[in-house]
Amino acid sequence: MALISIRNLTFGYDGSERNLFENISIGIDTSWRLALGGRNGRGKTTFFRLLRGELPYEGTITGVPQTVSFPQREITSEEWRIRKELNLLGADPDIMYRPFETLSGGERTKLMLADLFASDGIYPLIDEPTNHLDLEGREVVARYLSSKEGFIMISHDRQFLDRCTDHTLMITKTGFELTATSFSVWWDNNEKKIEGEKAHNEQLKRDIGRLEEAKKLNRSWADSAERSKIGFDPKKVEKSIGRRPMESAKSKKLQSLAGNIDRRIDRDIEEKKGLLRNVEKAEELKISGSAHHNRTPLIFKDVTVKRDSFPVSCGIDLTVRNGAKIRLSGTNGCGKSTLIKYILGECDPKHYKDGSITAEGNIYFARDIKVSYVNQDTSALTGDLGTIAQLHGADRTQFSTILVKMGFDKGMLERSCDTLSLGQKKCVMIALSLCRSADIYLWDEPLNYVDIYMRKEIERLVSGSDITLLFVEHDNAFAEAVADENIVIKAASDQ
Repeated sequence: MALISIRNLTFGYDGSERNLFENISIGIDTSWRLALGGRNGRGKTTFFRLLRGELPYEGTITGVPQTVSFPQREITSEEWRIRKELNLLGADPDIMYRPFETLSGGERTKLMLADLFASDGIYPLIDEPTNHLDLEGREVVARYLSSKEGFIMISHDRQFLDRCTDHTLMITKTGFELTATSFSVWWDNNEKKIEGEKAHNEQLKRDIGRLEEAKKLNRSWADSAERSKIGFDPKKVEKSIGRRPMESAKSKKLQSLAGNIDRRIDRDIEEKKGLLRNVEKAEELKISGSAHHNRTPLIFKDVTVKRDSFPVSCGIDLTVRNGAKIRLSGTNGCGKSTLIKYILGECDPKHYKDGSITAEGNIYFARDIKVSYVNQDTSALTGDLGTIAQLHGADRTQFSTILVKMGFDKGMLERSCDTLSLGQKKCVMIALSLCRSADIYLWDEPLNYVDIYMRKEIERLVSGSDITLLFVEHDNAFAEAVADENIVIKAASDQ
């Protein structure tokens, strides 16, 4: 066991308006299985880089053991140790002899994790290990990590974090929050705290409103006295010249008293404004899709999907009704993404058509189905956000509004996509999708890298809307909350 000591850590990127971290002081026991969380752009990956000594900073960071990072492609541990870890992960140990590029996403993940834990005295920093894992793979990896001691892990999968971590470190607007709890316990406590702070804020706002009304009344009273000092009040038409000196002295006294009262009220208002909390919350989003004139725009019965004439998945029975939210699940490689691409190509051939993907069986597509697509790959997002919105035919105001509600600030809206984090890029793709009024939304793992705050907001949004959604997503908490139906896709090789 070692203790990482962080004292008065201050860091900001050159050119940014404010520091990412400001006077942070915490201690981290390296025996903890520590979940690191926070909104996209809050600095989780940057924190890893600081621990690795890759960035200059103010303050001190001491006690950091030799670190090893995930993901990484270079395998450095002894062969027999890696094979042992691969067995624990339920993977074929011989995958370590195959070219890395020939491995599936799940195999790569397991090989890199096996190498991470195959050496003694190394402190793992694990960044998003679940992105290429199906549900079964996530269960296996969660069980594996829960048996290990000592790592920090970034993940936005709530159930996965609960399975394999025992401490939580959250990067919030105001700094770092460290708790000896699972992520869900932290989240539930934070939600209660937010509700309490929101209620407190509302009370403070009411108090401020009453003080401002009192200030107006006080000023009206003083102004009335000021009008009277000229010898008459125009409303009463009093014209006694002899009363002017007395009224003038009275007005002066009342103006002084009113000024003192104003200053007291201003101090009270500022004090209460200072008590208002910056509540960390996800802004609400609202979308509305179009309802196709055909109540059942898509029907598959006993369908086989092929790529290059070879079956990928078979026995697909899928009926898409207006307003349905349907999850496509199944093991890695069963053809979930291929099925979505086939549907996309049939509905929107002008924008997407992969001639290698075909299908056989009883297939029905209604005419003129409008689709909106989110895929897994963000590499096509280049240039400034305004140009991206124009290229995709999205209304710039609506696009910017959605991004702001997702947590983007004004400065981020003016940045090039190349400078955004992967999670922020996925938010851009989701925003582009939401800007299109569609009959069917096709989302292929839309939540990769998206922070938990926004996942919860998208979950609320989709659940409360009447849009028709066909999606692949391995975040089980999101899928269980959103889907009305789960369709299991079977790989042709399993038949």
